[in-house]
Amino acid sequence: MGMEGTSCQIEWVERQRLSPNPANPRLNDEAVPHVAASIKRFGWQVPIVAKRSGEVVAGHTRLRAAEQLGHARVPVIWFEGSDLDATAFGIAENRSSTFAAWDESALAKLLQELRAEDALEGVGFSASEIDTLLRELELDEPRTVDCRVDEKDVPLHVPEQVT
Repeated sequence: MGMEGTSCQIEWVERQRLSPNPANPRLNDEAVPHVAASIKRFGWQVPIVAKRSGEVVAGHTRLRAAEQLGHARVPVIWFEGSDLDATAFGIAENRSSTFAAWDESALAKLLQELRAEDALEGVGFSASEIDTLLRELELDEPRTVDCRVDEKDVPLHVPEQVT
């Protein structure tokens, strides 16, 4: 059972028209400033998903970030499906990101590039978090030890062992 035929139309609506789902199990207070910083820098790249009644299905944090930023209008995709499907989608949307993991060395490289260009605003990592990541990766890196011996350090004559 899928919704392949559902169209994906984005509509800009008054933020006040939307309301959070009172049964939303996601605790997002700490995420709001990070999402607000992302929206401020990059604009609305991901819309809110809501039922036609205005109840948010996915995007509670984005809605709160929009309120924090003072945005009067927000982009919305209207969820076309049953209330049961809306509940399932809201859980799946939030849960799916928890299955992914960071390739920390690749992440560190990208964050270093952004830092070098002073472009970290809105990415969700603080300078101290980046420093910690880099330190941890440095500790995990295999160390190469130079085992070469300089000829001048090797005695020309090795005395025989006396017994």
